[in-house]
Amino acid sequence: MVVVASVIIISVLCALLTRSNAALAKSDSDNRVLRSDNALQATVIATQAFNFNRFNQVAENASRMNSLIDAGTEKTVIENREILQREKTCDLPVPADVAGGLLNYANRLRASAMHTDTGNADTAGDSTAAANSITYCQAVLWISPLLAAIEKANNQFAGIREIELGRK
Repeated sequence: MVVVASVIIISVLCALLTRSNAALAKSDSDNRVLRSDNALQATVIATQAFNFNRFNQVAENASRMNSLIDAGTEKTVIENREILQREKTCDLPVPADVAGGLLNYANRLRASAMHTDTGNADTAGDSTAAANSITYCQAVLWISPLLAAIEKANNQFAGIREIELGRK
């Protein structure tokens, strides 16, 4: 009887040991998977942090360059105004077809950049309409700001291209 009881106890202990060993093996496997997942997440987070830092540097550089462009443009506009004050033909209008073409082109550019949401439309329509004429002096004063806007947009596009090249 003692032998049978010993055999039963040993059998139960062996079964418990086998079950415990299987649970330990599963736990070790789960730990390896979690460590691997943590390592992958750390890599992704590090890559994202690097990309955010890089994007911020590119944006800051473009912003700095655009500030310099704005300052130079403002100086040029002031100088042009001083020069134009001495011009006798400053108030002569640009021919109507040229002024109309510029106005239509500016309106097309503005319309392509604006959202189509008409929820905030001015239904009263009591605002003043834009004039269809422009003087030569106005045209001269618009040139520098327009060129500056193009240069600033080009700086932003250059930053985007730099980021895209860095991603490859």
